[in-house]
Amino acid sequence: MKVLKSGTGQKGWSTKTKCTGEGNGNGGCGAELLVDEDDLYSTGRSYYDGSNDYFVTFKCPECGVETDVDNVPSHIERKIRYKETK
Repeated sequence: MKVLKSGTGQKGWSTKTKCTGEGNGNGGCGAELLVDEDDLYSTGRSYYDGSNDYFVTFKCPECGVETDVDNVPSHIERKIRYKETK
């Protein structure tokens, strides 16, 4: 195959989002970011009753604040959680 015009170099799923610190105490810097699946990782919270919640999170390259992402497709979320267990 021959490339006729180079693309953006983006591979896989991505989303435009802002650094808000949502789910992590807020305090984000407001940077507008294109976050792809390689930038995401799994975080979680455990409760006294033994239940757990899991989140998909990224760390802002500008300020270092973590932000949870809600609009991640389920197949990407599963891939991220599986990657974390290896």
